[in-house]
Amino acid sequence: MAPVPLTFAGTPQAWAAEMVRRMRIVSPSGTNFIYIGDQEPTSNVGPWLKNGTKWYVFSDITNRYVPQDISESETDWFFMGNSTPADTTPPVWLKTTLDGPNFGQPISWYVWNGANWVPFVGIVPAGATADRPTSPQQFQMFYDTDISVLIWFERSAWRTVSGVPGDIKQVAFETLAEAVLMNPGWELLGANNQAWRGRYPMQAAADFDGSNAVSVGSGVASRNAHETFGETDGIKMSATSLVPYPPSIAFWTLVKT
Repeated sequence: MAPVPLTFAGTPQAWAAEMVRRMRIVSPSGTNFIYIGDQEPTSNVGPWLKNGTKWYVFSDITNRYVPQDISESETDWFFMGNSTPADTTPPVWLKTTLDGPNFGQPISWYVWNGANWVPFVGIVPAGATADRPTSPQQFQMFYDTDISVLIWFERSAWRTVSGVPGDIKQVAFETLAEAVLMNPGWELLGANNQAWRGRYPMQAAADFDGSNAVSVGSGVASRNAHETFGETDGIKMSATSLVPYPPSIAFWTLVKT
């Protein structure tokens, strides 16, 4: 207790209150009402926090510590399993390929909308090109607002979500640099093969070596995959046309890598 001033004056009750106000509990090593450690105490020293993660309380029946069971007061945050929940509280369900205890692979989150379980669709993070995640996970998505396209990190590079390797498309950009910039994961068709550039694509009717040919109509040329041709051929609108080639416009042709 801290000293009461010598100048104190008052009633006995005021004197008692003044004493209580100056009192506190002290000990040489401080006061601790929770035992923290790895080894089980041999007597009741209050609640025991084992390894910093598990709570135990002392049982007067067994005279030793037992795990604290808080399951009756724990709230179920969501359902988990393959079978449709029989209840709608809580209104969240993580659907998996199997029912427990081994749940298999996760499928999708579902939310109860008042009438049905509907799949939860998240909002994809968005930002400028400079805002793309610096250490992305495989198949992580991002909407690039600089190029206005949805991309994902796949095969160690950012690529458009649309398209599969080998897809071909034409894009209307004035420069090849801009065309490639706006289409991550695509490159110029024929980037490593000059013979492919500047040509009009035609449907192949056989494998590159001529095998596995498919039938074509009478008068239709059968070409192997990746075959180049037409260097000396001309195209006319008709036998008397003065225009050797039909009016055309050139666009950049890209292939998904």
